[in-house]
Amino acid sequence: MNSNGNMFEDLVVRHISQLTTGEENDTVESLLKSDNSFRQLYREYKFVWEQAALTDDVVSQDWGSIRSRMGLNISRSRSPFSSLLRVAATLALLISVSSGLWVYWNVPGYGRWVVFETGASADSIVLPDQSIAFLNRNSSLKFINAFKGSERSVKLDGQGYFEVKSDPNKPFNVEAGDVNVRVVGTAFHLDASRHDGIVELNVTKGTVLVKNRVEETPVYAGEWALAGDKVIGKGYAKDQNFLSWKTGILEFNKASLKEIALALSRHFTEIESFEISGNQTDILVTTRFRSESLDDIIDELGVHFQKNFALENGVLTITD
Repeated sequence: MNSNGNMFEDLVVRHISQLTTGEENDTVESLLKSDNSFRQLYREYKFVWEQAALTDDVVSQDWGSIRSRMGLNISRSRSPFSSLLRVAATLALLISVSSGLWVYWNVPGYGRWVVFETGASADSIVLPDQSIAFLNRNSSLKFINAFKGSERSVKLDGQGYFEVKSDPNKPFNVEAGDVNVRVVGTAFHLDASRHDGIVELNVTKGTVLVKNRVEETPVYAGEWALAGDKVIGKGYAKDQNFLSWKTGILEFNKASLKEIALALSRHFTEIESFEISGNQTDILVTTRFRSESLDDIIDELGVHFQKNFALENGVLTITD
């Protein structure tokens, strides 16, 4: 704030804790009506005060009770000792509120930050701009509420599919590890769940600009890209099952055994890895599964490929 910042902060803290004089109360009321910066400061301090001071057994803003529990039930006598207590209480509250403000501005789930998380199943959220984000299981999305500012920025941890509402004047940005994607209005899939930090992008509509620390490149509808900290590669999308976690559909068109095993490992959480041994097969399979269980799928695939499929300790083994 300006040079009056410290004075304003002290005034706000004392007003919220009911330590201001009548003249100071009039000053606060006037500033709340005329000064946008002061009004925003007051709202933030009051928000933090309420979050820090109110507990489950306080159902209304009983300031007297709160002040008593916080050690702020101070006499208004003008003795030196009471004045010292007043200063100490104000400083203590200022430190507490300052800490709370840091939480408000920086910690997800409080104040201006919104965090949307999924657990064992996929879920979706309508964002403040009416865009829709579909998140796979064990994923999270973090963003500032109301998308304030010149951009719509979110941070993805895990895997998601975005249907972005068009707004040429306010780009939509997704941060995924060391990679950033920027769009105006489009639809795309982003997988940032890999342990090696590589991010996979599949664009289903429009154009997405993918960027890392070294370069940036456009990726168009029907294309696929892999991006790391320093390298980006792209081509035409071959895996049509990157959204199987969202649609529940696994579809294969003349797919090899390895391609199908990889798709299964990405679709089913039970499969942590897969191993193929025995004679190589040139068989290509065209088939479609919709919400079938893993047992039913591997039974059918065993017939197609004339192989034995077994899942043990998270490893899918495929043998003759």
